[in-house]
Formats: sequence, structure tokens, C-alpha cells
Amino acid sequence: MHRTVASYLDPIEAHIVCGRLQAEGIDAIVSDDQTNLANWEWRQAIGGTRVRVAEDQFEAARALIAELDGGAFSLEPEAGGQPPPYRETPSSRLALLFGLLFGLPLPWHRTATGDADADADADDGDGDAAPDARGDRFEA
Repeated sequence: MHRTVASYLDPIEAHIVCGRLQAEGIDAIVSDDQTNLANWEWRQAIGGTRVRVAEDQFEAARALIAELDGGAFSLEPEAGGQPPPYRETPSSRLALLFGLLFGLPLPWHRTATGDADADADADDGDGDAAPDARGDRFEA
């Protein structure tokens, strides 16, 4: 018999928690995730996506979820590492505004990275530029 140990409005978060519980050897399942994905407006009404565990492993699962909520398994930024690139630009905000207000998608193009070798490698002339190591940057 399984017992609900946690409930989440986001089915993806429930699957992450379930995966962590299973990695620790706890028999965990996720229920109502498909219903919440198909009918997102029902999420609160049916109690969210539930993570369920076997009765005899309930207390161990609660302790592990408390550790997860406390940030015990969060990743620390590496020393000297670079933060992820900032992808939002004024032109992307303008494109979003036009898309929402007028239903008009604006054309997007890739901006130059400033590195001639990387730009040449990324664009081989066939019209679809491959992403470079620093990530894609788009402008409207």
C-alpha cells in the first residue's frame, strides 16, 4: 500500500522528487501527473501531483524531502565559473509584445558573437546557424 508523502502543483517537480527518492532506494511513484499535464486548470482542484511511497518507507521519504526542501542537494557555483548568458534583450521583449498584442511574429536573426572563427564555424552558409559554445543569441 502506498501513502502520499508530498504533493506538488508542478508535475515536473514531483518527478524530480520521485527520482531522488528512488535513487535512495525508496519505492516511490508519481500519481495524477498525466491528468495535471493534460488539464492544467485542474491542478489545485485535484490536489496537485502526488508523490507516493510504500507505508514502511514513509518516514525516510519525509526526511529526504525535508533535506531537498532545505537545499541539501543544490549545486554550488564552481569557483571561477561563468554565469549563464543573459538571453533577454530589448528586441526580444519587443517581439514578445508584438506577438501577444497583435499576433504578429517578428523575424529573429542571430547576432555576431565578436569571434570571427566561431561565427564562421556556426554559419556554414546553409541558412541554419549552429549554436556556438557560448549559447545562441537572438534579436528581432
